[in-house]
Amino acid sequence: MEIKHYNPTNDIVEAVEVNGHDLDDIVKWINEDSKLKGIVGQPALRGRSAEYIDIQTPEGMRRAHLGDFVVHDGAGAFWPTPRSVFERGYAEVAE
Repeated sequence: MEIKHYNPTNDIVEAVEVNGHDLDDIVKWINEDSKLKGIVGQPALRGRSAEYIDIQTPEGMRRAHLGDFVVHDGAGAFWPTPRSVFERGYAEVAE
């Protein structure tokens, strides 16, 4: 077995937190910019305790829960990222 070391990529991505207040806007953003076909972003029904967004990713359908981040690579791919992973791997870019 050969163990290798990897550095995280330094690509700049767009991201938004799923906070339950703007699910429709997040879904609109996903559906406007995604390169995937079919239903790409779909919000949970309002008023449910577990609000989320289902996102079609290159690896298949994934769910972004409240507190997760939806990440966009700028090339049409979106994916959900848990808050703990996002905060360790991404830092906001100064404008």
